[in-house]
Amino acid sequence: MSPVTCPNGHNSADAQWCDTCGAKIGGATSGAVAPAVPTARVPAQAAGPQGPTQACPHCDSSNPGDALFCEVCGYDFTTGQAPAPAAAPAGAPSQPVIGSTVDWIAVVEVDTAWYALKGMLADQPCPPASSSTVPLPNHTALVGRSSASRDIHPEIALDADTGVSRRHAQLVRDGERLTVVDLSSTNGTYVVAGGDEPAEATAALVPGVPHELHDGDRVYLGAWSRLTVRASA
Repeated sequence: MSPVTCPNGHNSADAQWCDTCGAKIGGATSGAVAPAVPTARVPAQAAGPQGPTQACPHCDSSNPGDALFCEVCGYDFTTGQAPAPAAAPAGAPSQPVIGSTVDWIAVVEVDTAWYALKGMLADQPCPPASSSTVPLPNHTALVGRSSASRDIHPEIALDADTGVSRRHAQLVRDGERLTVVDLSSTNGTYVVAGGDEPAEATAALVPGVPHELHDGDRVYLGAWSRLTVRASA
């Protein structure tokens, strides 16, 4: 299948939703311009026929200058993390963060209050209330929507919420510390302290800048999605 161009100018192998920013193909541009990633973390950019490009240090493929992940191998330009190796055989145990005595989980829920604020981002009504728990034993966990054509399989997959980008945000564990990083998503990532509720004035995270999370904090994204992070010793 030939690539198509999304309203924000990205090439996408998915004919319905952009693999880079999650925008609907044929829809209106979001108007948001992703802030530049700090130069200390991004390989040098070269001018290409369609604008600045950057070479992936992992596979040497050329990517758009504003890309946060390599479109070929998935290298993370923001954190410098190489793509994960081939999946382990079924039943093989995951590799936990070494030295941590804290177990983190994310409780994934449909939030009607968030839908009241951001429901216009979806192309369908808010689904019924639901809840699932995702353990966070590894160094990183991608939050986004799956894409078979791009081989994107987030650890926290929010496939039904079309307000969520393919590679929307990333949870990062460093010992007992947990942070969330917005990956220049189309509609932003929001954090609210445990016990508080989001409001119109709640500001989105700055893309590419880690935000530390604490037990009970809530991460809001898309049109109705809420992640509540929990820590236990």
